[in-house]
Amino acid sequence: LRDTARVLGRYYDCAVWRTYRQRDLEELAELSGIPVINGLTDLLHPCQILSDLFTIMEKKGDYRGLKIAYIGDGNNIANSWINAASRLHLKLALACPEGYDPDSELLARGRRETREGIYLYRDPEEAVEKADVVYTDVWTSMGQETEREHRSRVFKPYQVNASLLSHAREDYIVMH
Repeated sequence: LRDTARVLGRYYDCAVWRTYRQRDLEELAELSGIPVINGLTDLLHPCQILSDLFTIMEKKGDYRGLKIAYIGDGNNIANSWINAASRLHLKLALACPEGYDPDSELLARGRRETREGIYLYRDPEEAVEKADVVYTDVWTSMGQETEREHRSRVFKPYQVNASLLSHAREDYIVMH
């Protein structure tokens, strides 16, 4: 990584990197001396959320005042929604099965920093209640293929379907 970082820093003004470990991305940024944009790590997926916020603005006119419900694994997508909620003061309701919560430090910081509130539920219906945007992610991410069968059982009650969406606002949108 050290050699790659040095070479990239000499050839480029900026880099976008998708990698597994957040620490590797941070190390590349430190060693290369250039800005490194997080294209995806195990902790965060900020470009996904940024582009989805543009879609929300396109479809809803604005993101302010909306309730966003995230249903599923407390993974890099959920963590990035927490960051967005804390910086943009979004009302965020997360529904995650026990044992699949978002990063506890990010959640605690996000709750301190947002004015609108970040809530964690076990019941997806509670999270979706009066939601403007219902957001979900895959149940089994890359590198978790051996857990597919187990995850299918754990996340089945968290599937986004007509029954769950009946709790959202009438003009909801579903994303991912």
